[in-house]
Amino acid sequence: AVVSTQSTGDCTTYSPYTDETSIESSLMVKQSGAIALSSMTHVLRSLTPNARGIFKLLATFQQDSGPDFQGITFQDFYIKCREQFLVNSDATLRTQLTEFKDHMLIKTRSVDGAEVLYIPVEHQILQQFLESDF
Repeated sequence: AVVSTQSTGDCTTYSPYTDETSIESSLMVKQSGAIALSSMTHVLRSLTPNARGIFKLLATFQQDSGPDFQGITFQDFYIKCREQFLVNSDATLRTQLTEFKDHMLIKTRSVDGAEVLYIPVEHQILQQFLESDF
């Protein structure tokens, strides 16, 4: 008799749906500042030093621009990342930004017809993040 060793792909946990999705929604969506800061820090600690540098550069630029910051275009941010030797191509930056978006660390929006990047947390939370050692 032949026994199949192929997995059926079933990974049912029987946990409540809220338990299974708690990580997905735990980052920045509708949360208190402490949770947002903790989640952001937790995700960033798992990333490479360059990825952390890219995020910190965006966070610093956003913080320095003040609470009315609308976002920065990809091209402008790419130039800033190149100047800091954080990326060597726009494809590298796009890959990293996709990871940030997947983890809900950054978002994009249209401002005056241009797509811009921003970190969806309050100004004071971003300040606390920048003051931490993440």
